[in-house]
Parts: sequence; C-alpha cells; structure tokens
Amino acid sequence: MYDVVKKQKEQQAALKKIREGKIATKVRILVARDACPVCKSLEGAYEFDQVPPLPPEGCSHPDGCRCFYAPVLDRFGP
Repeated sequence: MYDVVKKQKEQQAALKKIREGKIATKVRILVARDACPVCKSLEGAYEFDQVPPLPPEGCSHPDGCRCFYAPVLDRFGP
C-alpha cells in the first residue's frame, strides 16, 4: 500500500541532502514515463526556493507518486 506520509518524508530528506551538498546548482524533478498529468506537469529543473513538494497534491497514479528529486550538476572543476 502507498504511504503518502512516508513518501513525503523520504522526498524531504532527499531535497535536504541535495541542498546541503553544495554541489548542485538546481533541483530537477524526474517523473516516470507513465506518470499522471499532475506529475508530468512538474518535470523539469527548479531553483532551490521554487521546488514544489513531492508527492504533489492531486497525483492520480494507481501506484502513487513515483517522482523524485535529482541534483543538477552543471559546475565544472573541483
């Protein structure tokens, strides 16, 4: 069974790790190929202060939200 609260906590922890890593310049939301329309609308890169929460309200996929955060790593060098 899909646990929304557990998914929220996991995604919050992932976003915090990306922010605190100080390597990423933005956060990307990646979605599954068969994601619902709500999730598909979120796909893309965001500034840290504009990242929408996951799972999104209104997700209608039968298996629940399968979106996740990923760091955007576009800096060069050490």
